Amino acid sequence: MDAAAKVSVSVSGPVRASGLSDAPKRQSTVAPTVDNYSKSLERQAPEEKKLQIVSFFLGEREYAFELLDAVEVLRARTLTEVPRTPDFIKGILSVRGEMVPVMDTKMRLSEGQFGNVRFGRVLVTSVGDLKVGFLVDRMGGVREVAVASIEQVDDGFVKGLINAPGGLILLLDVVRLIDFA
Repeated sequence: MDAAAKVSVSVSGPVRASGLSDAPKRQSTVAPTVDNYSKSLERQAPEEKKLQIVSFFLGEREYAFELLDAVEVLRARTLTEVPRTPDFIKGILSVRGEMVPVMDTKMRLSEGQFGNVRFGRVLVTSVGDLKVGFLVDRMGGVREVAVASIEQVDDGFVKGLINAPGGLILLLDVVRLIDFA
């Protein structure tokens, strides 16, 4: 059969199978009752509570703060030293006109001392009206973890352990880290 022999058929309007009426179909379901609604809610899986964290690295170990504590991440730059401060306070940094103390996170956690400040990041956190910067090697990013997956611990500055696909993340308590009185 060649192309000239093909016939085109056009149908305008709806095509109805024989024997079907034109009457609209009636809804076969009824409005839910209170009992049916309650049962349907029970069948739904309970939604897990989530916690957003911001993770960072000190060496090869990954740590995190709750995202609500984090304000911003800055490139590390020259700090102004302040006399008569603890050794882990490396100095202050001006952030949009506000003076922010910067802490050597490795030294505070007794894991050594931060190397060259210019190659790291400063993770600025806020607790109430106080802002504090933490020197970190590199940022991991923002993640959302199930609260049920956090193993609660009370060990110094660590308030929880998170089993993540990439390994263990130590959830730090910002309040304890900045309380050095």
